[in-house]
Amino acid sequence: MIKDMKIHSRQLSFTTPILLSFAGIFVSFIVIAFLVTFSQQKEMLERYHDINRNFTHNLALNYTQSILRENDYILNRAATFFAQDDQLDTTVTGDREHGLKLLMQLLALMPSVSSISLADSRGDHLRAPQVIANAESDQFDARTRPWFMHQAEASMFNHYTSAYEDYFTHNPTVSIYKPVITPDGKLKGTLAFHLDVASMSFTLRTTQSPMPGEFFIVDREGKAMLHPDSGALFKTFVRPELLSAMTSGEGMVYDEKTATWYYYYSFTNPDWFAIYKVSTATLDSLTRHSTLIVSWGFGTAAVLIILFGLYLRHASRTVLMNIIDSINTGDVKRAPKLEAMLSKAILSNKEREQSWVRQATIDALTNCKNRRAFDGDIAALMNDHQPFSLALVDIDNFKSINDIWGHLNGDIVLRNVAREGIQVMQPHTLSVYRYGGEEFAVLFPHTSLTDATALLEQWRKNVEGRSWREEGLTVTFSAGIGEWHMEPLEQLIVSVDEALYKAKQQGKNRILQVNSG
Repeated sequence: MIKDMKIHSRQLSFTTPILLSFAGIFVSFIVIAFLVTFSQQKEMLERYHDINRNFTHNLALNYTQSILRENDYILNRAATFFAQDDQLDTTVTGDREHGLKLLMQLLALMPSVSSISLADSRGDHLRAPQVIANAESDQFDARTRPWFMHQAEASMFNHYTSAYEDYFTHNPTVSIYKPVITPDGKLKGTLAFHLDVASMSFTLRTTQSPMPGEFFIVDREGKAMLHPDSGALFKTFVRPELLSAMTSGEGMVYDEKTATWYYYYSFTNPDWFAIYKVSTATLDSLTRHSTLIVSWGFGTAAVLIILFGLYLRHASRTVLMNIIDSINTGDVKRAPKLEAMLSKAILSNKEREQSWVRQATIDALTNCKNRRAFDGDIAALMNDHQPFSLALVDIDNFKSINDIWGHLNGDIVLRNVAREGIQVMQPHTLSVYRYGGEEFAVLFPHTSLTDATALLEQWRKNVEGRSWREEGLTVTFSAGIGEWHMEPLEQLIVSVDEALYKAKQQGKNRILQVNSG
């Protein structure tokens, strides 16, 4: 009889099935939680890699390449000028006072160049600023310098020296140079720009990276050409074997010796690399932080499952004893649900991701769209064969503003000029892009050249009429604008850039259309 009662009691018991069911649910939950956490951590690591590659891309194109492209353009135009008639000989060996003024006017156009050298094929030399005559200068022979060209050669690229010691200042420097060749192929001499790498590196100090790391520009030997710390210039920061592994245009390389990721962008000319260096420990710390909320959510849910299982076990026993009293037992206060924890974690991660995407496409100083956004938007217009106009805007005398009022006021000028442009363009659903340095760009889809020029003129007048806190400070800009006629992008940019250059030549503070005087 007793044995039969035990059999029937086990048959009537639902405590054991409930415990087994919750044990299965709990084990399944633990496995799923582990897989989800691992998968999210891996996905977050890939997102961090993308963010770091985007930052390196912006560092290379939005800052470094824009400066180098400006120097290349002016060097080409200047070499063409000195190749005409006997202009080089007249400048170097003729009226040297006039030649020095001519080179100083050229130097004023380039804030990233510290001095200019012009030499004829015999080695006669003129340098701006002027070299003080002394025993050392009397022994100077331009033909022994790294930038001097002994033979003419035609190339679509200008030449860059490796880092070397300047003869007169005894400071390390890098020069960009080009042969001056007449239309009939005769080598007249060499024109060289000596870069002020310390000044070029200054803006890097204010650049905010998306995560703790080190960023710089190095040459093929791994020496720093540009660095936020001017004392670190020309020191070796990347081993040659790592640079040899950087075979793509851009990408990332892992250094097992130092447990560090190197995100890079490779320039064609010069043979430099934009590098963003982030340790594995930093990435691991960030991914752990990103998954910590979700892990806590899963942990809380696991505890709740256990407690809920124990509670049901207790409740089932109570039901067998007194089914009426069991209805009113237990705490009615409910703990936060797992869904709420997960939603909070997903929302937090989404907001952080949107913040990183914004950092990758918005220029932090001016709040304009950055060069990467410009490249994507103009490519989309051209791929869809949508008509548009392109304007390039450059603040007049910006180097003088930095020199006289300081770089902090220079940043204030950049922000306010950009703000004036955004206020004009935004009501027409047009975007202002920071094209590089003190240069901005505007795309005008489905807008006539006349209307686009009118908007640009309104921006120019607003900037010209703006009052500044600094006494005596006047800010203007010059601009070039042109329509796209299905030509390649490089050709369109060159034509608009030439219109901008003509606006500068004609007195600045004006807007010129492509092919207009």
